[in-house]
Amino acid sequence: SLIGRWTILNKSPLTVCDTGHNVDSIKLIIQQIKETPHQQLHFILGMVNDKSIDGILALLPKNATYYFCKPNIPRGLHEVDLQSSAENFHLVGDTYDSVHEAYLKAISDADIDDVVFVGGSTFVVAEVI
Repeated sequence: SLIGRWTILNKSPLTVCDTGHNVDSIKLIIQQIKETPHQQLHFILGMVNDKSIDGILALLPKNATYYFCKPNIPRGLHEVDLQSSAENFHLVGDTYDSVHEAYLKAISDADIDDVVFVGGSTFVVAEVI
């Protein structure tokens, strides 16, 4: 029951954040998303630049809409670099100058039966809770 671990931010549309940022935790998150009824997944994703991300990107659902952003820290991976890496794994989405901007866009785009997920880094989650 830690804040930031599968924390519900909003119920309509269902908006969830999770600080999981390694392969094992991402596997669990993806399983939880699969078990959560929804039409479309809107995935706000930001990461840090000093970790290997390919293993995580390989696990992420290809049918989601991605909102690539950079956490507001010096270690934050630039959103354009993240988008470029994600494209190698057929993950498609736009870039945003901030986590807040990505969050607002995802909430705006989501229908009531969709899920909005925020994650990829503890620092991304910290900016929305």
